[in-house]
Amino acid sequence: MQSTLMNWTLNAIHPQINGFTPPLDMRDTISQIRSLPPLPGSAVRIINLISDPKADVDKLAEIIEMDPLLTAQIMRWSTSSLYGYRGKITTIREAIIRVLGFNFVFDMALGLAVMAPLKAPKTGVIGTRMFWIHALASSRLMMKLATKLPAELGLKQQEVFLAALLHNIGFPLLGYQFPDEFFHLERLIRVNPNLSIYNLETFAFGVNHAQIGTWLMNAWSMPKLISDIVYHHHNPFYRGENYQLNLLTYLNDYLLGQIGIGDAANQICSEEVWATLQLDSKLAHQELDNLHDEIEAITELAETITQ
Repeated sequence: MQSTLMNWTLNAIHPQINGFTPPLDMRDTISQIRSLPPLPGSAVRIINLISDPKADVDKLAEIIEMDPLLTAQIMRWSTSSLYGYRGKITTIREAIIRVLGFNFVFDMALGLAVMAPLKAPKTGVIGTRMFWIHALASSRLMMKLATKLPAELGLKQQEVFLAALLHNIGFPLLGYQFPDEFFHLERLIRVNPNLSIYNLETFAFGVNHAQIGTWLMNAWSMPKLISDIVYHHHNPFYRGENYQLNLLTYLNDYLLGQIGIGDAANQICSEEVWATLQLDSKLAHQELDNLHDEIEAITELAETITQ
Protein backbone atom coordinates (compact mmCIF):
# COMPACT_ATOMS: atom_id res chain seq x y z
CA MET A 1 0.00 0.00 0.00
CA GLN A 2 2.80 2.42 0.92
CA SER A 3 4.64 1.74 -2.37
CA THR A 4 1.45 2.25 -4.38
CA LEU A 5 0.69 5.51 -2.58
CA MET A 6 4.23 6.79 -3.17
CA ASN A 7 4.01 5.96 -6.88
CA TRP A 8 0.66 7.71 -7.18
CA THR A 9 2.00 10.78 -5.37
CA LEU A 10 5.05 11.06 -7.62
CA ASN A 11 2.94 10.63 -10.74
CA ALA A 12 0.60 13.33 -9.49
CA ILE A 13 3.57 15.64 -9.06
CA HIS A 14 4.92 14.90 -12.49
CA PRO A 15 3.84 12.03 -14.78
CA GLN A 16 6.03 9.79 -16.89
CA ILE A 17 7.93 11.82 -19.48
CA ASN A 18 9.71 10.62 -22.61
CA GLY A 19 9.42 7.01 -21.51
CA PHE A 20 11.19 7.62 -18.20
CA THR A 21 9.53 6.21 -15.11
CA PRO A 22 11.19 7.54 -11.94
CA PRO A 23 12.47 4.80 -9.63
CA LEU A 24 10.90 4.34 -6.22
CA ASP A 25 14.28 3.38 -4.80
CA MET A 26 17.68 3.91 -6.42
CA ARG A 27 19.62 1.87 -3.88
CA ASP A 28 19.46 -1.32 -5.94
CA THR A 29 20.58 0.56 -9.05
CA ILE A 30 23.50 2.08 -7.18
CA SER A 31 24.56 -1.26 -5.72
CA GLN A 32 24.79 -2.73 -9.24
CA ILE A 33 27.23 -0.08 -10.49
CA ARG A 34 30.71 -1.54 -10.47
CA SER A 35 32.78 1.51 -11.31
CA LEU A 36 32.85 5.25 -10.85
CA PRO A 37 34.95 7.79 -12.74
CA PRO A 38 38.51 7.48 -11.41
CA LEU A 39 39.96 10.18 -9.22
CA PRO A 40 41.88 12.43 -11.63
CA GLY A 41 45.66 12.25 -11.54
CA SER A 42 45.92 15.92 -10.58
CA ALA A 43 43.75 15.31 -7.51
CA VAL A 44 45.82 12.27 -6.53
CA ARG A 45 49.02 14.29 -6.73
CA ILE A 46 47.52 17.15 -4.71
CA ILE A 47 46.31 14.75 -2.01
CA ASN A 48 49.75 13.12 -1.87
CA LEU A 49 51.21 16.57 -1.33
CA ILE A 50 49.39 16.73 2.01
CA SER A 51 51.77 14.17 3.52
CA ASP A 52 54.89 15.60 1.86
CA PRO A 53 56.99 17.38 4.52
CA LYS A 54 58.73 19.31 1.75
CA ALA A 55 55.52 20.61 0.20
CA ASP A 56 55.94 24.18 -0.96
CA VAL A 57 54.76 26.68 -3.53
CA ASP A 58 57.01 25.30 -6.26
CA LYS A 59 55.76 21.72 -5.85
CA LEU A 60 52.12 22.82 -5.87
CA ALA A 61 52.68 25.02 -8.92
CA GLU A 62 54.38 22.14 -10.72
CA ILE A 63 51.39 19.83 -10.11
CA ILE A 64 48.91 22.43 -11.31
CA GLU A 65 50.92 23.27 -14.43
CA MET A 66 50.83 19.60 -15.48
CA ASP A 67 47.09 20.09 -16.06
CA PRO A 68 46.34 22.83 -18.67
CA LEU A 69 42.67 23.15 -17.69
CA LEU A 70 43.51 23.42 -14.01
CA THR A 71 46.18 26.00 -14.80
CA ALA A 72 43.72 28.12 -16.77
CA GLN A 73 41.14 27.99 -13.98
CA ILE A 74 43.60 29.00 -11.26
CA MET A 75 44.86 31.87 -13.43
CA ARG A 76 41.26 33.06 -13.86
CA TRP A 77 40.88 33.01 -10.09
CA SER A 78 43.96 35.14 -9.58
CA THR A 79 42.61 37.85 -11.88
CA SER A 80 39.05 37.76 -10.53
CA SER A 81 37.60 40.98 -9.15
CA LEU A 82 36.93 39.03 -5.95
CA TYR A 83 40.59 39.43 -5.01
CA GLY A 84 41.21 42.91 -6.35
CA TYR A 85 44.75 42.35 -7.61
CA ARG A 86 45.51 44.85 -10.38
CA GLY A 87 48.98 43.71 -11.35
CA LYS A 88 49.94 41.29 -14.10
CA ILE A 89 50.00 37.57 -13.28
CA THR A 90 51.83 35.29 -15.73
CA THR A 91 52.57 32.10 -13.77
CA ILE A 92 50.88 29.87 -11.23
CA ARG A 93 53.68 30.59 -8.80
CA GLU A 94 52.89 34.32 -9.01
CA ALA A 95 49.19 33.60 -8.55
CA ILE A 96 49.96 31.70 -5.36
CA ILE A 97 52.46 34.14 -3.88
CA ARG A 98 50.99 37.50 -4.92
CA VAL A 99 47.24 36.91 -4.81
CA LEU A 100 45.73 33.68 -3.54
CA GLY A 101 48.08 32.06 -1.05
CA PHE A 102 49.30 28.48 -0.76
CA ASN A 103 46.43 26.96 1.25
CA PHE A 104 43.75 28.62 -0.88
CA VAL A 105 45.26 27.42 -4.17
CA PHE A 106 45.86 23.96 -2.72
CA ASP A 107 42.20 23.58 -1.72
CA MET A 108 40.79 25.18 -4.86
CA ALA A 109 43.01 23.07 -7.13
CA LEU A 110 41.86 19.93 -5.32
CA GLY A 111 38.21 20.96 -5.64
CA LEU A 112 38.55 21.76 -9.35
CA ALA A 113 40.44 18.52 -10.03
CA VAL A 114 37.89 16.41 -8.16
CA MET A 115 35.01 17.97 -10.11
CA ALA A 116 36.65 17.62 -13.53
CA PRO A 117 35.32 14.15 -14.49
CA LEU A 118 31.74 14.81 -13.37
CA LYS A 119 30.14 16.10 -16.57
CA ALA A 120 26.73 17.05 -15.23
CA PRO A 121 24.11 19.42 -16.70
CA LYS A 122 24.96 23.07 -16.15
CA THR A 123 21.58 24.74 -15.64
CA GLY A 124 18.94 24.47 -12.93
CA VAL A 125 18.83 24.63 -9.16
CA ILE A 126 21.11 21.59 -8.83
CA GLY A 127 23.16 22.08 -12.03
CA THR A 128 26.91 22.64 -12.03
CA ARG A 129 26.56 26.41 -12.43
CA MET A 130 24.61 26.64 -9.15
CA PHE A 131 26.92 24.05 -7.60
CA TRP A 132 29.87 26.39 -8.17
CA ILE A 133 27.98 29.55 -7.16
CA HIS A 134 27.04 27.79 -3.94
CA ALA A 135 30.53 26.34 -3.42
CA LEU A 136 32.26 29.68 -3.99
CA ALA A 137 29.76 31.60 -1.85
CA SER A 138 30.14 28.94 0.85
CA SER A 139 33.91 29.25 0.80
CA ARG A 140 33.61 32.99 1.38
CA LEU A 141 30.86 32.85 4.02
CA MET A 142 32.11 29.84 5.98
CA MET A 143 35.62 31.27 6.26
CA LYS A 144 34.20 34.53 7.61
CA LEU A 145 31.87 32.77 10.05
CA ALA A 146 34.69 30.52 11.23
CA THR A 147 36.66 33.56 12.41
CA LYS A 148 33.78 34.43 14.76
CA LEU A 149 33.69 31.01 16.42
CA PRO A 150 35.47 30.23 19.71
CA ALA A 151 39.04 29.01 19.19
CA GLU A 152 38.35 25.96 21.34
CA LEU A 153 36.14 24.52 18.61
CA GLY A 154 39.37 23.83 16.78
CA LEU A 155 38.20 24.48 13.23
CA LYS A 156 41.06 24.75 10.75
CA GLN A 157 40.87 27.10 7.77
CA GLN A 158 41.86 24.45 5.24
CA GLU A 159 39.21 22.03 6.52
CA VAL A 160 36.54 24.73 6.46
CA PHE A 161 37.43 25.61 2.87
CA LEU A 162 37.34 21.99 1.65
CA ALA A 163 34.01 21.37 3.37
CA ALA A 164 32.60 24.50 1.74
CA LEU A 165 33.73 23.43 -1.72
CA LEU A 166 32.82 19.76 -1.73
CA HIS A 167 29.87 19.10 0.59
CA ASN A 168 27.30 19.17 -2.26
CA ILE A 169 29.32 17.01 -4.66
CA GLY A 170 26.49 14.48 -4.74
CA PHE A 171 24.52 16.71 -7.13
CA PRO A 172 27.06 16.68 -9.99
CA LEU A 173 27.58 12.94 -9.44
CA LEU A 174 23.81 12.43 -9.72
CA GLY A 175 23.80 14.43 -12.97
CA TYR A 176 26.77 12.49 -14.35
CA GLN A 177 25.77 8.97 -13.32
CA PHE A 178 21.95 9.23 -13.35
CA PRO A 179 20.92 11.94 -15.87
CA ASP A 180 17.27 10.83 -16.13
CA GLU A 181 16.85 10.94 -12.35
CA PHE A 182 18.68 14.27 -12.27
CA PHE A 183 16.26 15.91 -14.71
CA HIS A 184 13.31 14.35 -12.92
CA LEU A 185 14.50 15.86 -9.64
CA GLU A 186 14.89 19.24 -11.33
CA ARG A 187 11.24 19.02 -12.43
CA LEU A 188 10.13 18.04 -8.93
CA ILE A 189 11.96 21.04 -7.51
CA ARG A 190 10.37 23.43 -10.01
CA VAL A 191 6.82 22.31 -9.25
CA ASN A 192 7.42 22.10 -5.48
CA PRO A 193 9.31 25.34 -4.67
CA ASN A 194 8.18 25.32 -1.04
CA LEU A 195 9.47 21.83 -0.24
CA SER A 196 12.91 20.82 0.97
CA ILE A 197 15.06 19.54 -1.91
CA TYR A 198 16.72 17.08 0.45
CA ASN A 199 13.33 15.65 1.46
CA LEU A 200 12.10 15.62 -2.14
CA GLU A 201 14.99 13.55 -3.44
CA THR A 202 14.87 11.16 -0.49
CA PHE A 203 11.13 10.66 -1.01
CA ALA A 204 11.44 10.29 -4.78
CA PHE A 205 14.51 8.04 -4.97
CA GLY A 206 15.09 6.47 -1.55
CA VAL A 207 18.53 8.14 -1.50
CA ASN A 208 19.80 11.71 -1.56
CA HIS A 209 22.79 13.71 -2.73
CA ALA A 210 24.48 13.41 0.67
CA GLN A 211 24.52 9.62 0.42
CA ILE A 212 25.49 9.63 -3.25
CA GLY A 213 28.29 12.11 -2.64
CA THR A 214 29.66 10.05 0.25
CA TRP A 215 29.68 6.99 -2.00
CA LEU A 216 32.01 8.87 -4.34
CA MET A 217 34.21 10.28 -1.56
CA ASN A 218 34.70 6.79 -0.11
CA ALA A 219 35.40 5.29 -3.54
CA TRP A 220 38.08 7.93 -4.04
CA SER A 221 39.52 7.45 -0.52
CA MET A 222 39.08 11.13 0.24
CA PRO A 223 39.87 12.30 3.81
CA LYS A 224 37.33 11.10 6.39
CA LEU A 225 36.58 14.68 7.40
CA ILE A 226 35.22 15.41 3.92
CA SER A 227 33.18 12.20 3.83
CA ASP A 228 31.68 13.05 7.23
CA ILE A 229 30.57 16.51 6.09
CA VAL A 230 29.27 15.30 2.72
CA TYR A 231 27.14 12.68 4.46
CA HIS A 232 25.83 14.67 7.44
CA HIS A 233 25.59 18.27 6.21
CA HIS A 234 21.77 18.26 6.25
CA ASN A 235 21.65 16.76 9.75
CA PRO A 236 22.01 19.35 12.55
CA PHE A 237 21.64 16.59 15.17
CA TYR A 238 24.80 14.73 14.19
CA ARG A 239 27.27 14.72 17.09
CA GLY A 240 29.99 12.40 15.86
CA GLU A 241 33.48 13.27 14.69
CA ASN A 242 33.80 16.72 13.04
CA TYR A 243 30.30 17.71 14.16
CA GLN A 244 31.24 21.36 14.76
CA LEU A 245 32.37 21.74 11.15
CA ASN A 246 29.23 19.92 10.05
CA LEU A 247 27.08 22.38 12.02
CA LEU A 248 28.92 25.30 10.43
CA THR A 249 28.22 23.80 7.00
CA TYR A 250 24.55 23.32 7.89
CA LEU A 251 24.30 26.91 9.09
CA ASN A 252 26.06 28.19 5.98
CA ASP A 253 23.57 26.40 3.75
CA TYR A 254 20.67 27.78 5.76
CA LEU A 255 21.97 31.34 5.41
CA LEU A 256 22.71 31.07 1.68
CA GLY A 257 19.27 29.54 1.18
CA GLN A 258 17.80 32.79 2.50
CA ILE A 259 19.22 34.61 -0.54
CA GLY A 260 18.33 31.91 -3.08
CA ILE A 261 21.70 30.18 -3.34
CA GLY A 262 21.99 26.42 -3.01
CA ASP A 263 19.54 23.72 -2.00
CA ALA A 264 18.51 24.85 1.51
CA ALA A 265 15.95 27.59 0.82
CA ASN A 266 13.38 25.72 2.94
CA GLN A 267 15.78 24.50 5.62
CA ILE A 268 15.16 25.51 9.23
CA CYS A 269 17.84 26.40 11.74
CA SER A 270 17.10 25.97 15.43
CA GLU A 271 18.49 28.02 18.30
CA GLU A 272 20.48 24.94 19.33
CA VAL A 273 22.65 25.26 16.22
CA TRP A 274 23.57 28.85 17.05
CA ALA A 275 24.13 27.99 20.72
CA THR A 276 26.32 24.97 20.01
CA LEU A 277 28.55 27.03 17.71
CA GLN A 278 28.41 29.97 20.16
CA LEU A 279 27.70 32.22 17.21
CA ASP A 280 25.68 35.43 17.32
CA SER A 281 22.86 35.34 14.77
CA LYS A 282 23.11 39.07 14.10
CA LEU A 283 26.82 38.83 13.29
CA ALA A 284 26.19 35.91 10.95
CA HIS A 285 23.44 37.74 9.10
CA GLN A 286 25.69 40.78 8.84
CA GLU A 287 28.30 38.61 7.08
CA LEU A 288 25.55 37.33 4.80
CA ASP A 289 24.61 40.91 3.95
CA ASN A 290 28.26 41.70 3.21
CA LEU A 291 28.38 38.75 0.83
CA HIS A 292 25.76 40.41 -1.39
CA ASP A 293 28.45 42.72 -2.76
CA GLU A 294 30.43 39.70 -4.00
CA ILE A 295 27.63 37.67 -5.60
CA GLU A 296 28.08 39.18 -9.07
CA ALA A 297 31.80 38.36 -9.09
CA ILE A 298 31.12 34.88 -7.71
CA THR A 299 28.53 34.26 -10.43
CA GLU A 300 30.93 35.41 -13.14
CA LEU A 301 33.63 33.10 -11.80
CA ALA A 302 31.20 30.18 -11.68
CA GLU A 303 30.37 30.85 -15.33
CA THR A 304 34.04 30.64 -16.32
CA ILE A 305 34.50 27.38 -14.41
CA THR A 306 31.49 25.74 -16.08
CA GLN A 307 32.13 26.92 -19.65
